[in-house]
Amino acid sequence: MKRILFFVLSVCMTGRISAQQKTAVPTWRFHSVINTGLLEGQTGSAFQIQSVNGMQYRSWFAGIGVGLDFYRYRTIPLFIDFRKEFGSSINKFFAYADGGVNFCWLTDQQKTTYLANDHFSTGFYTDLGLGYKIGLARNNHLLLSIGYSLKKLEENYLSYAYFPPDNTLNKAQTNYSLNRLTMKIGWQF
Repeated sequence: MKRILFFVLSVCMTGRISAQQKTAVPTWRFHSVINTGLLEGQTGSAFQIQSVNGMQYRSWFAGIGVGLDFYRYRTIPLFIDFRKEFGSSINKFFAYADGGVNFCWLTDQQKTTYLANDHFSTGFYTDLGLGYKIGLARNNHLLLSIGYSLKKLEENYLSYAYFPPDNTLNKAQTNYSLNRLTMKIGWQF
């Protein structure tokens, strides 16, 4: 009888009550995303690269990104990135939305093409798309995505009227609205 009582007490003292297990509390996590990709539009193909850093809470991610965009005119997009992941496995689909501004940074060849008085103003930038996240190792993921991107720029310049008697100098403006498809491959860590 003493043995049975001793056995029951030891089981009660060392056993766990499974109904009272602690669940993992969702935490904020810092992530970096490096993307490289191809832009395809009416004026041809171009290369892009981006770096996004931000915080993830559960399946939501928000961060700040910067990149280089070589489509038609070289620009530096500065943007806010939002992502939503779908599913609970290590491999999952995601949707993303980026919005921000473009800062024009003309190449040397582009600078010689335009007159000295040409000026490009900061323009709007957006990128929306869907992707697939593939788990490689702990906290390392391969990202594949496809989307639509819009890049707006404004060129201000002086135009000369060479018609007598009025050889005048007029201000002129050209607005560029560059629509493109984007295909990116990236690494999240």
